[in-house]
Amino acid sequence: MVSPLLATAFSVQADEKPKTAVADLRYGVALYHYYQQDYVNAIAELMVADSRDGIQGHSDNPELIAGGISLAFGMQNHAESVFSRILQDERRPQSVRDAAWFYLGKLYYTRGDWAAAEQSFNRVSADFKPALRAQLQALQINIQIRDKRYAELNPKGVAQRELRAWSPYALFNLGAAHAREGDFAQAQTFFNALADIDIAKDPRTRAAQWALQDKSYTALGYSYLAEKKYAAAIREFTKVRLEGIYANQALLGYGWAAVAQEEYAKALQPWQLLRSRSLIYPAVQESLLALPFAYEKLNAPGEAVAAYETAEELLAREIQLIRDMRETLTEGELLTLIDAKPLAAEEAREQLQAAGDGEGLTAVVTDDGQNWLKLDSTSIIKTRSAYMRELFAQTRFQTAVLELRDLLRLQRLLQDWQPKLSAYRELLLEKQALRSRQEQQLTQAAYAAQAQALQQRRDQFAARLQQIIAAEDYLALADSDTRALQERVTRAGQTIVRMQAAGQQTDDVAQRHRLFAGILLWRAAQHYPIALAEQQRELAQIDSALASVIKTQTHIDEITATSLDIQPVLARLQTLQTETATQLQATERLIAQQTRVLREQVDQQLASHEKRLKNYLSQAHLAVARLYDAELRRQPE
Repeated sequence: MVSPLLATAFSVQADEKPKTAVADLRYGVALYHYYQQDYVNAIAELMVADSRDGIQGHSDNPELIAGGISLAFGMQNHAESVFSRILQDERRPQSVRDAAWFYLGKLYYTRGDWAAAEQSFNRVSADFKPALRAQLQALQINIQIRDKRYAELNPKGVAQRELRAWSPYALFNLGAAHAREGDFAQAQTFFNALADIDIAKDPRTRAAQWALQDKSYTALGYSYLAEKKYAAAIREFTKVRLEGIYANQALLGYGWAAVAQEEYAKALQPWQLLRSRSLIYPAVQESLLALPFAYEKLNAPGEAVAAYETAEELLAREIQLIRDMRETLTEGELLTLIDAKPLAAEEAREQLQAAGDGEGLTAVVTDDGQNWLKLDSTSIIKTRSAYMRELFAQTRFQTAVLELRDLLRLQRLLQDWQPKLSAYRELLLEKQALRSRQEQQLTQAAYAAQAQALQQRRDQFAARLQQIIAAEDYLALADSDTRALQERVTRAGQTIVRMQAAGQQTDDVAQRHRLFAGILLWRAAQHYPIALAEQQRELAQIDSALASVIKTQTHIDEITATSLDIQPVLARLQTLQTETATQLQATERLIAQQTRVLREQVDQQLASHEKRLKNYLSQAHLAVARLYDAELRRQPE
């Protein structure tokens, strides 16, 4: 079922066509974690995205959901900052501002700041989503009840507010408020209006509305009983379903209304039915003394004594059961119970029904997970034990349980991170050692000097080759034979020059010299392309070798640089390890403290029941003694 938070976020852009896919992967991941009730990862995903470039393509929805998840997870300060930031921007659509005002008001409501909550609710426009506006108006009525400003409210006015599913709760709260003030007539108008509501066909709400109507019939009956309208009280008590959770109170009230009319035989019927039920219910406990009282009024002392003695036996046994429960329900047992795996609604109901009203404390944790927003409509931990039901129904207790489950989850998270941080640190240390060894080996290879020498060789070779190409110096690339002949031709040319200087005839020799020189040049020209290609290939090989050396040198520089970066990370890891250990110790202290507080609350609740049972037992003892004494007095001396 989609929560009001997401329902609001998805409906704020009413003019847009509903999306069937997410435009930003991070938004989809956040929604996935939200629907898995993994609020830590959901809010973390949104906060990480916000710290970077934000979530694109979803308008104001991510901010609304971030605020709502923060509120659902109990991060009230962060939720307040998110909603306040939304409201500071006057350009936001009215639907977005309405949602922000609503959840900001609900945040103040959970804090008990009724004035601030009412101010926020009053800022919500009339066009706000109807389903959430109904809840808003129900909360406004609750604030009026707390401030005792409900005198002008009446059932007709409540009906006109279109409270939808919240209407029965508002009617009952107003009726109960008037009853507390002693205005039973006005209270009855609200209870009657609640009793006249048509039960919904939806089975998910029908059971709750039936229970609420039973509660209203019971409240009506006791209000008539307070006004001494006994016939009217009996009429209302008979409307309560016998299988409902308020049947015991109704049966007890029915009997007392009959007694008030001195119809003692009529009172026996409901009280005898009550005595056959589980003794853990206060109404059943009271019936143990009420039944023999009726027998006394019917002048049946034998039946009265037998009933009182039965009451003594049952009460003594129940007192011992409570004492055993107080002794066995240690802090460790309570912690195990609260840290149990959450169950789906159907599975939780089946498990509680299977446990019945037996001995000991049986409770289950529901799959509502960590949602603080649902504490006003559901319970995180549930039980069938009547001794604990009143305590478990209190928001204060449910909040404490939720806080403890959050602490246990944080404890597991910190415990999981401790070995991870240690492993990461070991990996970095090994990486640092490996880099140090590599750096030492590479430094010893003197790659820097090799690279410089090779670069000089390459530059000289390339310059010489470029000169040969530019001058078309074929003989510079000739083979060794050609160069040897070229040297002989050069020496011959020098000899001819000396002969000419001596006045000798050299025409024939000079002609043959030129012929040989031409043949050598032609031979060198033929070999030139092949020789040039060889030289260019050699230059390419030199370039490749130089690139390899430069790459190796770059690798050395990178190793040196990354090795230096490891130290800050190691220092950060050491800080994180210390912080994690400190936070784990603090969390464990808080868990012990919170468990102790809950254990004390449970023990106090059981102690109050034990005290009441002891009082009933004392009354039973006195009644038996009184009846025996009266019987002795009637006997002749």
